[in-house]
Amino acid sequence: MRGRSRSWLLVSLGVLVGSAFWLRSRSGTVSEPTAPAPAPRAETEQHAEQPGDPPKLPAPLAPAAAPSAPTPPTESALMDELRRFKDADPEFAIARAREGNARFPDSADAPERSSILIHALAAEGRASEARGEAEDMVNRYPDSEWVREVERFTGAHRHRNVHVDADGKLAYD
Repeated sequence: MRGRSRSWLLVSLGVLVGSAFWLRSRSGTVSEPTAPAPAPRAETEQHAEQPGDPPKLPAPLAPAAAPSAPTPPTESALMDELRRFKDADPEFAIARAREGNARFPDSADAPERSSILIHALAAEGRASEARGEAEDMVNRYPDSEWVREVERFTGAHRHRNVHVDADGKLAYD
């Protein structure tokens, strides 16, 4: 009877350990092995499973691949987002417009994005920042319809002795 009790104890222990491995693999907390696991041995006639042997446990599952970092939105997606939120969430519009201006400074959408930034700054009561952005915009994009709208809105006008040089920086004559 003593051998039978021992077998039940080992089986119970095996079930507990197997359950723990299964739960850990389901929760994604399994760490990657530091060395490759040895290939499973085929049972040979020399070592057949005996009634007193501990049960064989399944190998733990490999962890799922970590999610990759989100990709930044395309300029088109960013502009759609700005147009939707420019009036509803000016702080968000300011952050996204500045991000877009940093990523796409010379694109066809840059004047509109700058206009959205200027209006959002004004809506937040940040008049001096809005005026500074307007001064930069009217000199950087002098032929844009968005510039004419910003000139009417802020009173900022292009400096005739200022132009954008080949490197995209403001230059003074």
